[in-house]
Amino acid sequence: MPSVLIADDSAFEVEQIKAIFAKMGFEISWAYTGAEAIKQARRRPPDLILLDVILPDITGHDVCRLLRAHPETANIPLIMITVRDKTEDKVLGFEQGANDYITKPFDARELKARVKACLRMKQLQDDLTQKNEQYKSLLKHVQELAITDPVTGLFNRRYFREVLQQEFSRAQRYGTLFSCLMIDVDHFKQINDTYGHEAGDRVLNDLSRLIQIQLRDVDLVARYGGDEFAILLPESPREKSRQVAERIREAVCNEAYPFLPKGKPVTLSIGISGMPDPDFQHASQVVSTADFALYRAKRNGKNRVEVATFQELGVKSSPEETSVDQTR
Repeated sequence: MPSVLIADDSAFEVEQIKAIFAKMGFEISWAYTGAEAIKQARRRPPDLILLDVILPDITGHDVCRLLRAHPETANIPLIMITVRDKTEDKVLGFEQGANDYITKPFDARELKARVKACLRMKQLQDDLTQKNEQYKSLLKHVQELAITDPVTGLFNRRYFREVLQQEFSRAQRYGTLFSCLMIDVDHFKQINDTYGHEAGDRVLNDLSRLIQIQLRDVDLVARYGGDEFAILLPESPREKSRQVAERIREAVCNEAYPFLPKGKPVTLSIGISGMPDPDFQHASQVVSTADFALYRAKRNGKNRVEVATFQELGVKSSPEETSVDQTR
């Protein structure tokens, strides 16, 4: 049942208007002053307000302006009624936010028609608002899917590269520090081949949890691909980041995996690079260098952390990344 609030200082006219709305099936409330109308509208917002311009305390124009200024009553359809029929009065009413304007004495049929028109317009606005909210929600969901890894729930490689580029540009412009960690699970292919991909996914999920525990809120971790993770540590020099990497490596190594043979740990190899590095010209070179350090950790026995600079790669001009074999 729709509801209407009638604000008029004449008890006789309120009773006449109430009779019209009662036949239309409205739930009716009323107020004889502007202050009471505002109070009622805010306490229990109606579907429609019928507002007399002339009230004993403040004008209907002021009531309309105050209602429009309050979030809970800003969009309630409002029809102003008055004995004044000058254009200036109507313009003022519309300027204060009225949806319609009707002069006294009015025909009941005209009032009904104007009420129905206002409610139809409000319904169209509500439908459009709902569709916009649904669209925003859907858009947000799609955007989240575009930057999220479905297995681990971490950010994906695409998003990591975007943030890395921003951090690299900031470091070049302002001389800020950051470190990049590339992490690879040792012998991950054997886990998949021996115990199945479901076990492999459980390992990846557990690693995601253990890694995030060791990081700050400002740090970014992403699944870079396969069994490889990437971490961005803003305002963190390479040597300090090595301590973070060691904590991650130890936490993972000490974790028990009930679905793997007892006493068989999961270990990580970790490579680190970062700014400042005078030889970096492209953000992708940061990843290439961390990946080089990761490969060196693999070559030196796995389950270890290595740090590298771009100069150690022996290539100073190519922005292309060197990839690390996912089967290691």
